Amino acid sequence: MDYHLFGQLLRWAKHRHPKLSTHQIVSRYWRVNQGDGWVFQTNDGPKLRRHNETPIRRHIKVQANRSPYDGDWVYWGTRLRNYPQLPPLRAILLKQQSGKCAFCGLHFCSEDLIEVHHQDGNHGNQSLKNLTLLHRHCHDQAHAAATLPATGIPDNEPSWRGAGCTETGKFGSEAKQVG
Repeated sequence: MDYHLFGQLLRWAKHRHPKLSTHQIVSRYWRVNQGDGWVFQTNDGPKLRRHNETPIRRHIKVQANRSPYDGDWVYWGTRLRNYPQLPPLRAILLKQQSGKCAFCGLHFCSEDLIEVHHQDGNHGNQSLKNLTLLHRHCHDQAHAAATLPATGIPDNEPSWRGAGCTETGKFGSEAKQVG
């Protein structure tokens, strides 16, 4: 592919500068003596990446029992950028967090109550770096930890909070595999 792209770029450059020689055109658009071979690049900055420099991203198949109409907004929110039953901000944060709570690390279930947490406590700062999604009880713990002394009892198991994924019927450490 790089060979074909080089031919196309050279034809474009010759069409753009019909009065220049091939040597002048190549020296204008390609950087040759910088150790990387012939690189299509401007004098002061960006370069055109080669095909083998593009990272390979594999497609993850949709699970056989999933449908966009099944109401499982957690699954579709982690896969898609936008889902009709989910606000865009929460969909972006779900995708960033891979469907997991930033406080306890457990996967969200469709029935979970989810809060948007401001990490620096400034509700005026709406940047994505400042926002995370937490279970409602984790959100309460995060704010309590900032104001009260620690009790020493971690609350990151769904069975301790009396919750679990009703979709799968799993509680405790079993719920970590959901998603």
